[in-house]
Parts: sequence; C-alpha cells; structure tokens
Amino acid sequence: MIDLGYWSSAYWVFLLLVARLGGFLITAPFFANRNIHPSLRAFLSLLLGLLFLPLFPVTDVMLPANVWSFTFTLLREVGLGLVLGYVASIIFAAFQVAGQIIDMQVGFGMINVIDPQSGNQIPLIGNFLYLIAMLVFLAYDGHHFLFHALWSSWRVVPPGGTWGSPDLLWEVARVVAVMFVAGIEIATPVLGALFLADLALAVLARTMPQLNVFVVGLPMKSLLGLFTLAISLPAYGVFLRIVLTEVQRTLDIILTLMPP
Repeated sequence: MIDLGYWSSAYWVFLLLVARLGGFLITAPFFANRNIHPSLRAFLSLLLGLLFLPLFPVTDVMLPANVWSFTFTLLREVGLGLVLGYVASIIFAAFQVAGQIIDMQVGFGMINVIDPQSGNQIPLIGNFLYLIAMLVFLAYDGHHFLFHALWSSWRVVPPGGTWGSPDLLWEVARVVAVMFVAGIEIATPVLGALFLADLALAVLARTMPQLNVFVVGLPMKSLLGLFTLAISLPAYGVFLRIVLTEVQRTLDIILTLMPP
C-alpha cells in the first residue's frame, strides 16, 4: 500500500533541496558560467536533489499550511543558495581586480574583451588570471569542496529552516574587503617591477632631458610587466590554494552565522 503521507513529505523536501541547489548553481564558481545552459543547471539541480533526498528524514518535515507559506519557504531556500554561491565566487574576483590594476600600469587599460562567462567587458590580463584561477580550482577538486559546503549548510539549516543573522551582512562585507586586498597582493610583483622602472625612467629624464621618456617608457613598461607576470605565474598556484583556504574559512563562518 502506498503511503501518501510519506510521499507528500518526500516531495516537499525534494522541492526544498532543488530550490537551494538551484540558487547555489546560479552564483557558484564555474557553475555560474554563461556557457552552461540554464536547462543543464536545472537538470543538475534535479539530479542532485534526488541524490541528496535519501539522506534526510522526510517524516520530520512539516508540510506547508498554505500556498503562501509554501512560496515563502521556497524563496528562502533559493536565497540561501544564492548567498553561499556568491560568497564562494566573490573571492575569485580578486584575480580580475589584480588584472585590472596590472592593465592600467602596463598600458592595457583601454583594452577590454568580452567575457563569455559574464557577458561584460573585463580587462585582458584580468580575464587571463581568472581563467588560470578557475583551472587550478577545478584541478584541486574545488567543485567537490563547494558541494561539501552545500551539504554542511543543510546540517546547519535543515530544508525549510529559518536563517539570517545581523552579523551575516558584516561577514559578507569583510569578504568583499578581503577580495580587494587579495587583488592588490596578486598584482604586487608586477607593481614592484614597474615601480622600479618608473624610478629608472625618472633618473633618465633628469640626466637626459632630450630623451622622450613617454615614447621609450610605455613599450618598456609593457614588456617588463608581461615578463614579470610570466615568471611569477607559478606562485599564483600557491596563492590560489591560500585563497581556497580563505573561501573554506569564510563559508564556515557564514554557516555559523546562518541560524537567526
């Protein structure tokens, strides 16, 4: 005999799982790529929802009293997924910030390319550093880490549970500040080399007034910046592991602040 009470509760839990998964896949790193079709994200949300469903005691979940409670709870789950994915992805914007700083210094500031992932114009070197960061992220199984964080969120805030804390907004603001600081740290090797080049050009301008420093300095700074970027690329892999550790620590703090 079919237990209608059990299957109605299981259906409700399944919708809650899919709602949080859908919000998470919209903003999470790599999965937010515009090259991934929305129908593929929807299919992945449904598939993962089916895989996670047996792990939850569906009999302990209270069914919604009316359609308004049903809609509000689903929107709350989508919002939680959006927050988790956004916090994980904002750290990667540090590489785009670093690339924009480097572009302005080496003379590529007026060169922007269309990013197929976001549909916006982004700096040339910023896009290059972001793609390297994403490749290293996938090479270290970062997508598995994201799903583990999502599973941890279900343990902290069960499906249909309430979340939200005043300290949560301050933690998100701290993540944004960390993103800018990390962008400056990534660009530091190139900025240091270009600073020494500016000092050398200043000395040449004082000792040789007839030398056109602008004509000589612009191509020299471009070549020096690209050369410094090339020899410092191996260090970005180490730095990215530090960034991933920061992402993990931030998500752990976010999860502890989730309960109201």
